[in-house]
Amino acid sequence: MAGRRYNALWQQTMLRIKDPKVSVPFYEKNFNMKLVHEYHFPQWKFSLYFMERVRDGVTVPTPGTKESEAYLWNMTGTTLELTHNHGSEEDPNFKVWSGNHGCDLPKDSPLYKEGAVRGFGHIAFNMPDIVASSEALEKQGVKFQKRPHEGRMKTIAFALDPDGYWIELVPRGDALPETENLSQTMLRVKDADASIAFYRDILGMTLVRAMHVPGDFSNYFLASLTPEQREKAPDPESPEARDFVSSLWTPVLELTHNHGTEKDESFQIHTGNSDPVGFGHIGYLVDDLVACCKEMEEAGVKFHKKPEDGAMHQLAFALDPTGYRIELVQRGASMAGVCSNF
Repeated sequence: MAGRRYNALWQQTMLRIKDPKVSVPFYEKNFNMKLVHEYHFPQWKFSLYFMERVRDGVTVPTPGTKESEAYLWNMTGTTLELTHNHGSEEDPNFKVWSGNHGCDLPKDSPLYKEGAVRGFGHIAFNMPDIVASSEALEKQGVKFQKRPHEGRMKTIAFALDPDGYWIELVPRGDALPETENLSQTMLRVKDADASIAFYRDILGMTLVRAMHVPGDFSNYFLASLTPEQREKAPDPESPEARDFVSSLWTPVLELTHNHGTEKDESFQIHTGNSDPVGFGHIGYLVDDLVACCKEMEEAGVKFHKKPEDGAMHQLAFALDPTGYRIELVQRGASMAGVCSNF
C-alpha cells in the first residue's frame, strides 16, 4: 500500500475559475475560508490560489511568502486550489464546465462534450443549520441550484459559486464545534470496485461509509485518516458510519457509481481536463515522491506526468481507474525558481 508507506494525505481539490478577484472573496465571505498561499507563473500564464477552512483560533502565515509555502506543503488539512488562466476574466465567452451537465446539453452548447456523461459533481460544506445557512447565504447574494425545501431531500441544499460549481450544504452534526467545514468532493466513477481499490489500496484512504439506492446508484465515502481515527471507524455499511463521517473535520471523497456502468463499454466520464475544462484533479502530499510513483507504477497505475517530466520535478500526475488526474506532491516542496512569488 504505497499511500500508507509514504504517508499520502489528501491535500487539495483543484477547480478552474474565471476571475480570482471574484472567487477568492466568495469563499472567504460565505464559507469562512482563508487564502493560505498563492503562486503566479507568468511564463505559463496562470496563477494558483489555495484556500483552506482553517480551524478556529489557528493563525496561518501571510499568503505568497516562503512561510506560507512551507505551511501549504506540510499541512494536515485539505485546500481548494483555484486555478486562474490569465485573461479569462476579460473573456466574455469563457465558461467552466461545472461537471453537472454533459451529453444532456444541446450539441450547439459550448460546454457540450461528445459522448461523455457528467464527471465531477460538487464540493460540500457541513453547516450547523441548513435552512438558516441557506437563507443567510441567499441574502448575501449567493445563487442556489436547490434550496432546502425544494425536491425530495429536505436536509440538503445546493448553492452555486461564481463559476457555477455546485456547493452542497450538509447537516454538520454535533461533533464539530466550528460553524462549518469543507466536508467533501464528489466524483462520478465508472467502476466502483476498481475505484475503491485504487483509493484504498494505492493511496491509503479508508472507506468510511457506503450508501446504496437499490437499482439506481451507490455513494462511497473515503477519507485520509490518522491511525487513531482508523481504529475508531465503524463498519462503513453500519448506521454509525454517517455520524462518524459528520464528526470528521477533514473532507471525504464521495465516489458516486450509477449501477451497471462498469459493464457498459461505451460509458465514459468527462474528467474536466479536455475541452470543455472545469474540475482539474485532486492531490496528495507524499513523503518520497519518486519512490511512491515507482511503487505505484509497478502496481499498474498509469501516469499522465512522472516526476522527471517537465519543469516541476516536485510533482507528478497519476490516473485513477476512471481517468481522473491525481496529483502527487513531494511533502515540503518548494516552487522557487519556477514561479514569480519569491
